[in-house]
Amino acid sequence: MTAEAALEHARGLLQAGRLAEAEEVCRRVLAVRPRNADALYLAGTVACQNGKHEEGARLLRQAVQVRPSHADAHDNLGNAYAELGRRDEAEAAFRRAIELDPDVAPAHSNLGGVLQQMGRLDEAEASYRKAVALAPRHPDLLGNLGNFLMHRGHTDEAFAIFERATAIRRRPGDPQPAAAQDVHWTSATKLRHDAEQLRYLVDRGLLTPDYERVAYDYEGALAALPASTDAAGTARLPEAFRDRLAPVYNRMLYRAEAPALPGGALNPKLDTAAIEADYRRNAPGITYVDDLLRPEALDSLRRFCLESTFWFTYGFANGYLGAQGEDGFSCPLLSQIIEELRLAVPGIMGDSRLCKIWAFKYDSQLQGIEVHADAAAVNVNFWITPDDANLDPEGGGLIVWDKEAPTDWDFERFNRGEDAIRGFLSDQGARPVNIPHRQNRAVLFHSDLFHETAPLNFREGYENRRINITMLYGERGGRE
Repeated sequence: MTAEAALEHARGLLQAGRLAEAEEVCRRVLAVRPRNADALYLAGTVACQNGKHEEGARLLRQAVQVRPSHADAHDNLGNAYAELGRRDEAEAAFRRAIELDPDVAPAHSNLGGVLQQMGRLDEAEASYRKAVALAPRHPDLLGNLGNFLMHRGHTDEAFAIFERATAIRRRPGDPQPAAAQDVHWTSATKLRHDAEQLRYLVDRGLLTPDYERVAYDYEGALAALPASTDAAGTARLPEAFRDRLAPVYNRMLYRAEAPALPGGALNPKLDTAAIEADYRRNAPGITYVDDLLRPEALDSLRRFCLESTFWFTYGFANGYLGAQGEDGFSCPLLSQIIEELRLAVPGIMGDSRLCKIWAFKYDSQLQGIEVHADAAAVNVNFWITPDDANLDPEGGGLIVWDKEAPTDWDFERFNRGEDAIRGFLSDQGARPVNIPHRQNRAVLFHSDLFHETAPLNFREGYENRRINITMLYGERGGRE
């Protein structure tokens, strides 16, 4: 095999996520042709995707030394520098990539990212918008612009951009997978949920009866999973169903409308002064609010979550499914709730803006999220499933511990190091605050506080699945 053919094979392996094999092919080419710029570029790219950013930067530097006009290598070198915190060098690499090829949209978006990290927000916005102008149908670049605008407080525009990106990425009928992880993978809870949701939509006349057959296909794929498949874990989508499901699997098959409400979304009778006082009294900050939303807003939001097929994220340890703001979980009503709540309790929010939003939907047979903390200033977590779905009126909600994550713990440690977290809470004599599940109840707390889903005992049935919505405001370490 020629070096060129070998590198083409390596590109295919890289695109398929087979990084170890791609790395080995590049290594063999470089053993024979150590100054092959394309091999150095691919090897550096693979190293970065494996999290080896120092090695990746070294290989990419060699690639641009061999071929200074290699715009993609300069761009990826910038990404490696950004991951290493070397922002000035990252900016220089991105600008060199753009100088070599001004029409490469990802380089403009990457430049926007590093400029945002450097606090040069107007320049960053111009770069993000330039990327989208060059590639208006690139969902990842749209998502980058939307996330930037959300951080700047332009939630309405951000959500409109997210909806554009989702319509492109998740359009039904495309034989290609909607996302890289959808090529071969699924989970038992994902297949079971999607079959239930399709029948729910068909029964209400929101999808045509043809989708009953699709629901049977999901159940067929579920039955064909290996017997050893864990109820909550991921598994390969059975080969017999891959092509058949590709046009519908993880697609936006139906999207409910959830417009902003003329009279406002929040309950006008909320005692916001009492909410703020209770938050301060339970330092560093915990309170909960009942009847958060007006009935019209609650009904609309619940319909949005039951009907819309945006539960794309799966593979979580306890089998729940996720809907992400940048991938379908956005609408004018959510934007209204976000801003009205921020303005309603300035003593809690300060100048913080929304930085992340998602929803989780749970399987009645499984449990929720293990103990963790979130990288933000204020966490708002609220529930929209009716009370009669919860078989344990004193549980099913949230447990918040009254001790903060240490300031020197990074994201990985305070999100995934459960043994360390439990040990820390025990050493600190931390006490759990149990807030039971209630429909339309919101918990507001300082995001550095460790928290976990309380044990779940919900009725069977699609409409009884527990749904919680999480909104994170501000940056960790203080309010913006």
